[in-house]
Amino acid sequence: MIYRGTFAEINLDNYFHNLEYISKESKTKVMPVIKGDAYGHGSVILAKEAEKKGYDYFAVAFLQEAVELLKNGVKAKILIFNFFLPEHIEIVYDNRNQLIPTISSVEMLKQFIEVLGRRIRNIKFHINFNTGIARNCIMENEMEELINLIKEYNLYIEGVYTHFASADDDDEYVKKQMALFKQKLYYLSENNINYDMVHYSNSAAALLQKIDLKTDYVRAGIASYGLQPSNIKKSEGLKPVLSVKSVLAKTFLLKEGETVGYGRTYKCDKETTCGIVPLGYADGYFRAFSNKAYVLVKGKKCSVIGRVSMDQLVIDITNSGAKFLDEVVLLGKQGNENISCEYLAELANTINYEITSLISKRVKRIYVKGDEVYEGRVCIEGCYSENYFSRTTR
Repeated sequence: MIYRGTFAEINLDNYFHNLEYISKESKTKVMPVIKGDAYGHGSVILAKEAEKKGYDYFAVAFLQEAVELLKNGVKAKILIFNFFLPEHIEIVYDNRNQLIPTISSVEMLKQFIEVLGRRIRNIKFHINFNTGIARNCIMENEMEELINLIKEYNLYIEGVYTHFASADDDDEYVKKQMALFKQKLYYLSENNINYDMVHYSNSAAALLQKIDLKTDYVRAGIASYGLQPSNIKKSEGLKPVLSVKSVLAKTFLLKEGETVGYGRTYKCDKETTCGIVPLGYADGYFRAFSNKAYVLVKGKKCSVIGRVSMDQLVIDITNSGAKFLDEVVLLGKQGNENISCEYLAELANTINYEITSLISKRVKRIYVKGDEVYEGRVCIEGCYSENYFSRTTR
C-alpha cells in the first residue's frame, strides 16, 4: 500500500477492555454500536474481532452499513436503527436471520408490507418508541395503528427499545423517559403483543445512570471507543482506542515577520523552525484547529501555526530537537503528554466522537493486538478476503 506516514492506530486490546468494562458496570450484555464505520475506527475489523470474543449482536445506522458487514463475513445479528428505501426490504428478507430492521414509523411499515405482503411475518423487527428524543421513532399517535398492523400480519417483534436524549447530564429527564417507556411496554402487554428483548441504555445511561428496568443489552457506542460519554460526569475505567500519527515531511526556517499559510493568519514574532505534517482537513483534521491546537513531537507540545490546509499543516518545532521523518502525534499519547478527543472537541466547539468519526478513508488504519501490529483490509465491491489482517510496519 502506498503510504505517506499518516495513519490512525486502533488498539483492539483497549476496545475489548472497554466493552468488558461497560458490561461489568451495567451488569448486562453489550451490543456494540459500530455505525459510521465504528465512529471512524473501522466497523468490519472491529466486528470480526468482536465475534471471536463472543459478541453476538451489533448495531448500525443504515442498511448499507449492515450489508458491508455481511459481505465481509460477519455472522452475528445486526440491528439497523434508521430508514432505508422500502424496496430494499427484499435485501433484509434474503438475510432475515441476520438483518433486523427497526420499525420507526407506521408509514415505513406499510411500505414494507406493500413490497413483501404476507412474507413480512418471516422478518424479525425491533420497535423504537419515542419517549422524548422525537426523532426516527414511533410517536404516540401511531401506537394504535401499529398494534393493528402487528396483529393483522402476525409480525415477529424481537425487541423493543427507546433512546435517551440527555442521559449524559439530565437525570430527571432520564426518569421521565423511562416512565414513558414503561407505559409503552404496558400498552404492548395489554394488547397481547409479545417480544423477546428490551434495550434502552446508550453509553451514558449504561455507565452513569441507575435504572430499575431489566434490559437484555446495552447499546455501547461512544464509551466502547474510550471516549467520555459526558462532559459533566467522568467514567475513569475507559481506555482510548484510537490515535492519529504522522511524520515530519519537511523542516524549514522562517524569519521574524514572515507569515504562514493561506490568509497569512500567523506571523512569526521571532525566528521560527517549522515542520510540515502531511495531513489536513480532507483527512479529518479540522480547519478549526488552525492557530489553536498543538501536536506532539519528541514528547513536546508543538503549536499548529497558520491555517490547516486540505492536505497539510505547519507546526512550530523550535527548540524541540525534531528532524525530518520524526513521529508526530495529533491524537493520543507520546512520552508523558497526551492529546485527547475531548481537548480537540473543545477547540472545535463540538463533541468528542465527531473527532474520530470524521477521520477520512484516506487515512490508513492499522490495528494493534497484543504485541502485533496489522493493517486492516476490508471488502471492496463485495470481494472479501479472509485475510483482512496483514502484518505491517508503522
